[in-house]
Amino acid sequence: MTKENPLVSIVIPTYNYGRYLSGAIESCLRQSYDNLEVIVIDDGSTDGTGEMVRNIGDPRILYHYQENQGVSSARNRGLKEAKGDFIVFLDADDRLTGDSIEARLAVMLKDGEIDFVISTTFSLDDAGRTSFRPDETLKDTVSTGLAEALLLKHIPHATCAVLMRADHARKFTFATDLDNGEDLLFFAKVFFGKKGCFLTRPTAAAYSHPDSLRHNIANLKKQGTGLVEAIFDDPYFGGRLEHIRRPFTANRCVELFRRFYRSGDFKLARGYYRKALSLEPSRIFRIDYLFKFIRTWF
Repeated sequence: MTKENPLVSIVIPTYNYGRYLSGAIESCLRQSYDNLEVIVIDDGSTDGTGEMVRNIGDPRILYHYQENQGVSSARNRGLKEAKGDFIVFLDADDRLTGDSIEARLAVMLKDGEIDFVISTTFSLDDAGRTSFRPDETLKDTVSTGLAEALLLKHIPHATCAVLMRADHARKFTFATDLDNGEDLLFFAKVFFGKKGCFLTRPTAAAYSHPDSLRHNIANLKKQGTGLVEAIFDDPYFGGRLEHIRRPFTANRCVELFRRFYRSGDFKLARGYYRKALSLEPSRIFRIDYLFKFIRTWF
């Protein structure tokens, strides 16, 4: 690795997201830091993604096609293909800010013990508008406790917000048996017990639109609270996260309540709300959620 100018790998998994992908790639190619490779893992797209990528014609773009196996498999393929000293994952519908790589990389080049940098993100809607709500309670932080902060939602999380040392990131893979939350498990492992940095300034924009993978209700119904066991029963943690299992589970139930409430599956939503209250009764004082729960009966 050239200390002053290391190679950064940006891995973009995609499946029939050609209409968004070009914007993601352009945000990479416009970076203020230019020693990078953009690795596009096409997970079986049928929308002309390959041709679109090849037509961009930038030698920094490396395109790989595979039969459809899911986003975790595509990200794992990206880990294998990446040649960089540092790595970041970018969903095909997200964007990097102009100095995204430079800003995060500077932190790790200054302190060789920092294995990852995570930041806040802008929200990006389908019309291309960005928004950001700063949380005044958050401060720039260097800590070995960011795994717990991540799992308890004390810091925000988006896949595109994390830049990692590649040799550390390659110790792990994304779980292919999870339909939702596989990125949370992966980053919890990357963060656990390691020195990392949280930046309050946004370095990426996370897209929000109706067909986003984040809102796949069918997958959420199938998986339920399975993410809890996937994280806390993982032997990598050796039971050392057990002290936050209960609040994490309550948070997960509230999140499922919100998702199913929005999708109109009120019976399922009520079940998760009740479970959250059984774990942490004080959550009943969240009046907005209580009102939503009451509305599910009418």
